Amino acid sequence: MPPLLPRAALTLAAVSAAALLAGCGSAGSTASAPTTPPMPQTFQAEAVARQEFGLLAGGGWIQAWSLWDATSQQAISGNDFAKLNTECKPAVGIPYVIDKSTKLDQDTVRVDWHHGADTGSNTLAYQQGKWRFTPDATALAAYRTGVDQLVQQRQAAGSCH
Repeated sequence: MPPLLPRAALTLAAVSAAALLAGCGSAGSTASAPTTPPMPQTFQAEAVARQEFGLLAGGGWIQAWSLWDATSQQAISGNDFAKLNTECKPAVGIPYVIDKSTKLDQDTVRVDWHHGADTGSNTLAYQQGKWRFTPDATALAAYRTGVDQLVQQRQAAGSCH
């Protein structure tokens, strides 16, 4: 016959597991699902910013554009954004580093970053259940001038690589 102590420990483990499983079951559970989604968290916005910056640093132009909010996407199409960055390639391979995140309100987070010697900030907005990236106002205004003109301006400034 097995020793008493291991059998007691096994019985205790089985009873504990059964108690835990009983508390996790959905059949007969009286708890209801929340009626509103949980409040978005700053770290979720940062994750989208990191994804955006990773795509920009790696040349994933259309994928980066797809993370933008709808209003920003109206400034330039995804194909034109890709064309702009293909014809006048920014420095790729240099990582963006998020220096600080600030929750501005329940649906808006600002991220401050640096990319090599450049610094800046962008906002992310929680819209329709997702965090969306917003390019800064200066960049959006430049995108509205059109790809050809913007390529010429960047070439004249020596900012194409």
